[in-house]
Amino acid sequence: MLTGMLAASTAQACSRAFAIDLDFSPASAILEKSEVVRLVSWLDRWRKEFPRLESVRVDGIAPANAKGAKALADRRAMETERALRMLLDEVPIHITSHLSSPSSTFKDGNYAAIDLVPFQTDLPDCNPVPIPGFKR
Repeated sequence: MLTGMLAASTAQACSRAFAIDLDFSPASAILEKSEVVRLVSWLDRWRKEFPRLESVRVDGIAPANAKGAKALADRRAMETERALRMLLDEVPIHITSHLSSPSSTFKDGNYAAIDLVPFQTDLPDCNPVPIPGFKR
C-alpha cells in the first residue's frame, strides 16, 4: 500500500504544467499589446524558475456560436503560437483549438490557453531520494 501511495504522490507532483489564458476580443484573433505584455511578464517569471522547457501547449478557444467559430479558434491558436515562437527558442509548441459551449461564461469563450511544461526532472519531488532498505 505504501508503494502505491508513494507512486501516486510522485506522479502527481511530477505532472505539473504552468498555465495562463490570453484574452481575445470577440470575433478577433489578434493579440492586444496588453496581452503580449502579460505573456512576456509571465514567461519571464517562470523561465527564472525553470530555464528549460520540455514543451508548450496552446489551445485556441472560440465560442461555438461565433461566426466561423472553428476557424477563429484555429487562428487564435496560431496567433498565440507566433507570439510564443518570438519569445522561446527551439521549445516545441503543440497547438490545438476547441470551441466553448454557448453557455460557457469563462472569458466568454474568447481566449487561448497556454501550458508551459518544464522538464519533469527539473521539478521538485520528481527525483525522489531512495529510502535506504526500501524495496518496491
